[in-house]
Formats: sequence, C-alpha cells, structure tokens
Amino acid sequence: MPRWMWFLPLAGLLIGGATLAYMMGVRASRTTETEVIERVAAAYVSEAGNAADRTDCRAVPAQSPGLWLVVICERQNGAGVEYFIDRFGRVADRKALGDPA
Repeated sequence: MPRWMWFLPLAGLLIGGATLAYMMGVRASRTTETEVIERVAAAYVSEAGNAADRTDCRAVPAQSPGLWLVVICERQNGAGVEYFIDRFGRVADRKALGDPA
C-alpha cells in the first residue's frame, strides 16, 4: 500500500471537523434574538397552559460567560420561568420564578 494512503483517515477527520465547525459558525451567525425569543415564548406558553401569554416574555442580555440571552417569562402574579440561552440559541438552563399558583 502506498505511504500516502496512511494519511487518508487523518485528512477525512480534518475535513469532517472543518465542515462541522463551519456549519456551527453559520448557524450561530444566522440565529437572531427575535427568533430565539419567539421560540422560547412559544415553549413557555405550551408548558404553562391557559394562564400564560406570549407577551409575558421579554429578554435581557446575559451576564454570565457562555450565555447570550436571558428570556424572562413572568405572569402578573410573579410566577414564571427564566430561560438562559447560549450563543447557538439553545436553552442552557432554566429557573422557576415566584409561586406557580
């Protein structure tokens, strides 16, 4: 077997890794704040049921490294959820607010 063929698996890994990195970069650059807030608000309404409305949600910039936004969905009585969003638009963590009554 020719010596250059020993490097084909390495070349395949490098090409695969570069392709994955490129796709993740494109996804991160095309994700907008509005899309993330709308998606999280829809998930909040489906979880909370009839007592929830999409207008209960607002977003603020995250203060923690590695996070992008904090989407706060809070009803009039103070019950709700905070969603911590990473740069790829995924919910990294969530925290319940107030009394869910």
